[in-house]
Amino acid sequence: MLGACGFMTPAKQYAGDVQGAAGIAVIKGFVGKPFSDDFHATIRGYSKLDSTGPGEEKKFGIPGFTDYPSEIQVLAGEYNVQVYCFSGFTSYRPSTTLPLSVGKTYLFKCEVRDGQAFVDVHTSDTN
Repeated sequence: MLGACGFMTPAKQYAGDVQGAAGIAVIKGFVGKPFSDDFHATIRGYSKLDSTGPGEEKKFGIPGFTDYPSEIQVLAGEYNVQVYCFSGFTSYRPSTTLPLSVGKTYLFKCEVRDGQAFVDVHTSDTN
């Protein structure tokens, strides 16, 4: 199942030259052990929220497939991130909005309680 999900390599999601860890924020989905009860998290898309005008928006994947990246690199700012959570044949599509800072990695983990999925975010310094 995991191989069919097409975990993509980290994707640079900003224009210009490649920034080092100190110039970007990393959004990373939790990938549990194969055949476990853990829900895996990949990224369906995001919207960068901008109070001065229309923000940037990106959707991943091919309709009918789950070709979503498990990690993306973005510039600092406030984002709404759409997540695809799945375990076996069960899936959810929650989203979360949060400010992202450069030099940080945001690990998204799906938590399912009472039939609803929530995104639990763990923050650490990017190495």
